[in-house]
Amino acid sequence: MGSPTLAARGGGIHRGSSRGGIALERSHHILRPSSSTTSQAIESDLPASSAAKLLVQPAIIAFNAAHPNDGEGILWDIWNSVVDDVSQTPTQDLSRVVEVLAAVADLTEPASFEIWGDRTTWKQLPLLGPVIRERWDDEQQSQAVKINTFAARLTAAGVLDLSLYAIWTLRSVLEDSEPGQVCNENKDEHCKAAAAWFIYAGDVLYTLCREEKQYDGRAARQGKNVIGESWNGYNEQRWRLWVERLEKIQDDVACTETKAVLEEALNSIKQVGPV
Repeated sequence: MGSPTLAARGGGIHRGSSRGGIALERSHHILRPSSSTTSQAIESDLPASSAAKLLVQPAIIAFNAAHPNDGEGILWDIWNSVVDDVSQTPTQDLSRVVEVLAAVADLTEPASFEIWGDRTTWKQLPLLGPVIRERWDDEQQSQAVKINTFAARLTAAGVLDLSLYAIWTLRSVLEDSEPGQVCNENKDEHCKAAAAWFIYAGDVLYTLCREEKQYDGRAARQGKNVIGESWNGYNEQRWRLWVERLEKIQDDVACTETKAVLEEALNSIKQVGPV
């Protein structure tokens, strides 16, 4: 989806497997998470607080046993299972996932634990952002809408700030090409992925534009088709460009379904900011 490389986003990635990074030590006596446990937690009728504890229980056991390396690897695997579950869940049914993750952020056991050498708490949902980040470019086009909708809903709910990820998608779709070329180059799924940010988190994005939220480095720089600017975050000029280009794409797109999704995005925009 046009996000920077992992190196460009800052630092290496530690993970539970050895794929492209540092293999974490694994103790065979520590309970490993499974996809069935993830599905059971998310899809059950349990209260969100109980489902949250069930979801991350293997990591809690590891952290309480003072095995931070095991805890890191287990938590990485749990979040990957969650993202896998999201990829199989209709976008309109993601509310439960967001609700359970919000409940995870409210957990107090253990009070703090170590991730990548630093003390943290559940409030930060540690490692979830990096897991989503790693999957960002790996997702097939058919999953682009779901992963962006998931990120947008987490951001809108205040569960996890993934507003930088919004810029990566909106830059790729709305800033790197002329509007008339977008559907040819990014395909309809990526247009719908961009629309998801306005539908589910449009008010948050507009607030960030008004506040001119900036990011370190050049991770939030403007796209290749934006000339003469030096953006590195949100601003109202960028918002207006997004809206103008989204309107142009909505006029030009041939797919009826995509046109309807873009219209929904534009209607959401009208409710939160100037068009």
